[in-house]
Amino acid sequence: MTDRPADQLINARALQGLGAAVLSAAALPIVLTVYENEERKAALALWSGLGVIGAILGAVLGGLVVSAVSWRWAFLINVPVSLAAGVLALRSLPAMAPAGRRPLRLPTAFLATTGLACLSFGLIQLHDGMASATAWSSMALSVVLLTVVARMELNKTDPLLPLHLLRIPTYWLSSLGLLLAAVVMMSSSYLASNYFQGAHDMSAFATGLALLPMGLASLVFALFVPNLINKAGPGGAYLAGATAQIIGAALLAAGPSGVPTAVLALIVIGAGLPTCFVPLYGIGTSHVRPEESGVGSAFLNTFNESGAALGIAVIGTILATSLQRETSAGAPAADAMTTGVGHGFLALVICAALAAGIALALHRLTRTVATADAE
Repeated sequence: MTDRPADQLINARALQGLGAAVLSAAALPIVLTVYENEERKAALALWSGLGVIGAILGAVLGGLVVSAVSWRWAFLINVPVSLAAGVLALRSLPAMAPAGRRPLRLPTAFLATTGLACLSFGLIQLHDGMASATAWSSMALSVVLLTVVARMELNKTDPLLPLHLLRIPTYWLSSLGLLLAAVVMMSSSYLASNYFQGAHDMSAFATGLALLPMGLASLVFALFVPNLINKAGPGGAYLAGATAQIIGAALLAAGPSGVPTAVLALIVIGAGLPTCFVPLYGIGTSHVRPEESGVGSAFLNTFNESGAALGIAVIGTILATSLQRETSAGAPAADAMTTGVGHGFLALVICAALAAGIALALHRLTRTVATADAE
């Protein structure tokens, strides 16, 4: 028999995901269209910081509702927030003419979504072991589906996924950087939540409060990002953010030594987030033609969202595997959780180090372009 409440939850979350995909794809092009030059940098910085603080506040409010009432009521928070956001958007945003009618291309969207879902599922199934037939067959199906999508889209003159933009070095490097930044952001919150609750038996509400400084640090440091970009360049600003993530994740890679240490490390990671997202979106869209700005920025955001999903799949598998190994060896549950979280953050150190390498490449490319423009 199927678990009807679980099925309802999964289906409802899938519908939420569809709505979130539309909102996320529309939000960034609006920012890029409404604001220009220095105002655009400030708007992107604020957009990035508010995104992180919004996610953290959701955890705080959700934790409060779960602790006080029931987890089911936590979903109702989205209703008034969504209604208020819709009303404010209609009343405050300027009228923007559509760039033209574009077909929905539902087959392409379905195949791309299914391909990414199969990849995520396969990565999750690796917790059963590297020899898991289910994991590898799912990932193989993902490769086939995404290859079909690529061949379909490369032959289109007006593609849903502008894969031709990946021929631009700054664009594909920015895309990969956004994927890694999303991995670090979402996985840090995920690992910290498990640590606070699994190693220290904190409530959902207390866990949300412990995550709040990370979001506040992101919002505060977002205010300084435009000046940092002006002084160090977008590539240099991104390198600073990646370095902060390396430091923060490294503090936890050996296993958090306590709640204060974990909160401090999360603050460092949070401070580095806006200095990653803002320069990457700016660099990525800088060489996109104006008529492709909407689809180009949305495609960048696809890498961001995909990184969040794939990051949780990989880091969740690392955590689950470590927990299973430690508990099988007789380690107490709290110690096993601390060790597993440490292994997860070690993987994030590697991700942040890869991001630093991308930052150096982008710094060189953007300096070369700036020099050529000056001449």
